[in-house]
Amino acid sequence: MKLNRKASLLFLICVGLYLALSFALVLLLPSITAETAFLLNAFMLSIPAFLIPALIFRRKNRFPFFPAPRFSHVMLAVLLGIGCVYMNEALMSLNNAVFFGIEIHSNATSAETILGMSTWSMIVALAVIPPISEEFIMRGALLEAWRRYSPVGAAFLTSVLFALLHSAPSAFIIYFGIGLMLAAIYLISRNVWLTVIVHFVNNFASVLAALSMRSNAAPGAEQADLVAEGQSMLASLTESRAGCIGMFIIYAVIASLFIVPCMIALKRSCMRHKLGMYKEEAAETDPDGAVLTDAAPDIRADGGEYGSMWSDGVLWGVIAVLIVLNVVTGLQEFGVIKLGL
Repeated sequence: MKLNRKASLLFLICVGLYLALSFALVLLLPSITAETAFLLNAFMLSIPAFLIPALIFRRKNRFPFFPAPRFSHVMLAVLLGIGCVYMNEALMSLNNAVFFGIEIHSNATSAETILGMSTWSMIVALAVIPPISEEFIMRGALLEAWRRYSPVGAAFLTSVLFALLHSAPSAFIIYFGIGLMLAAIYLISRNVWLTVIVHFVNNFASVLAALSMRSNAAPGAEQADLVAEGQSMLASLTESRAGCIGMFIIYAVIASLFIVPCMIALKRSCMRHKLGMYKEEAAETDPDGAVLTDAAPDIRADGGEYGSMWSDGVLWGVIAVLIVLNVVTGLQEFGVIKLGL
């Protein structure tokens, strides 16, 4: 079986498990607390639906294990994570400019739940489990498989899938942009632990923001009041579309001050130490024996065409399902329909 078909089947299995486990979690909601539901969402969905299939896929296809990153690369990943936080804010400001004046009903309930969680639950459910699970499936498995056909195309495709899997159409720009950055880091380093660190720092910043908001709140303040206060503070900074664009420019400049030099340093370090995309190795071989190289990703050693990641019907079928789910979620976000789950 061709590697592109195997990757598509992996994605199909992951989405199927995710939907089935999500349905099971919905059935449990009436009998468990909101915090328990949030923790189960991390453990019951992310690990069995994404992390475990990704690890099995890598083992079955004899992909090399990820080595421990160099200490200097870890430090660069931390700085890139800080840059990712500002990039996230920049993309959020851009997103606000795009949807300026449109009321979106998306994250209020989740925000209230998060603010009501214990500190350790918040850290585990938001900053630890999702980065590991999402990075191992999106970058460690799918991007690793598809990069052999087209690194740029694989980065674009996995970023689209990363955004679609979050089922938040109103925030598609944000997830897609972050996905592209993580894909670039992985393609340079070929080490998923670096993207896990970047992802962790970005998510942990959200945890710190929530903890700061909660610690500065008046005694006895309700979670809904804290969310409303945070939204009002944001609204005061973005009272017009021009204000949103201004905030986008400011955050984008700050993000670039972290991201650009760190990406250059990471690339030069990998080049100097012959790591990642600069590692000297024999031509990569698919488990079926076909030789794949980055220089000629669609050509076998015998000169025949090997295939393309874009040509698999299974992949397009799963994408179609995700698009439908995102359309339904989008209708709910924009207040067209109400889903009483």
